[in-house]
This record gives sequence, structure tokens and C-alpha cells, in this order.
Amino acid sequence: MAMKENFISMAPDEESSAKVNPIDNNKTLMIDQYTSNVEPGDPEFVDDIQTINDAFSHFKPSVEVDFVDEEGGTVNEVLHFNELRDFEAQGGKGRLVENSAFLSGVKRKIDTSSKIRKSIEQNRKLREILKDNTGREELKAMLKAMLAELEDNK
Repeated sequence: MAMKENFISMAPDEESSAKVNPIDNNKTLMIDQYTSNVEPGDPEFVDDIQTINDAFSHFKPSVEVDFVDEEGGTVNEVLHFNELRDFEAQGGKGRLVENSAFLSGVKRKIDTSSKIRKSIEQNRKLREILKDNTGREELKAMLKAMLAELEDNK
């Protein structure tokens, strides 16, 4: 019989009659409530769940989150988790950011700012313009005019 491994400790499954090894000291197991619609009292016992995907399908974990935007206001969003990868942030490249409209918007703004900064650093003429106060003011006026034109053409 092939040995199965569970997702928490990578220990053999109960079917193999092997001892379950504890989680290593250098690993962290995070347990938290990721649903806000749980009634207090006795927990639900579900015996037909065999895999992590079965658990996600059955419980459909989600949580309501209040984000703080640039102006200090709150943006309410419900985050849904369909698999373990939905919890990954990975510096803005993970599924948590991808599945959140607010976090995706923040990431787009950060990426755009980074691209603009990189372009300025690599453009010698633009760097020279920005060193001079007169040139900086002329560039600012030109950018404002371009922005106004873009907003008018919506």
C-alpha cells in the first residue's frame, strides 16, 4: 500500500499505521478563523472531507476586510479563499493580491510609479529638465494639460 502524506506535517496518513511526526520547530502552522459567518457553539463535524480541496469546497472560507485607502477612508471587501494559494501574497505577485480588487489597484499604482521612476532615471534629458526649476514648472504644466486632455476625451 502506498503511503499518503498530509499537508500539515508531511507525516504518513492514518491508513498506513505509521506514527505521526510532529511539525518541525522551524515551521509555523497558522490556524485562524477565515470565515465571519460561524455561529458560536459546537463545531460542525464533517466526515466526508478527504482533501484540502474538499475542505475549501465544503466550508467556502471568506472574510470581510476593511482596507484603508490613500485618503484615509475605508474600503470594504470580502476575500474568498478557494485553495491554499489564495492566501499567498508573495510581494504582490500572489493570489491574495490577484483576488482582491483593492489590492490589485494598489499594486497597479505601485508598478506604474516604479516604471515612471525607472524611466526618469534612464532618461538623461528628462533628468536635466527636472534639475532646473523653470524646466520642472514647464514640464508640470505640459503634463497637466495632457491629463486634462485625456480626461476630456473619456
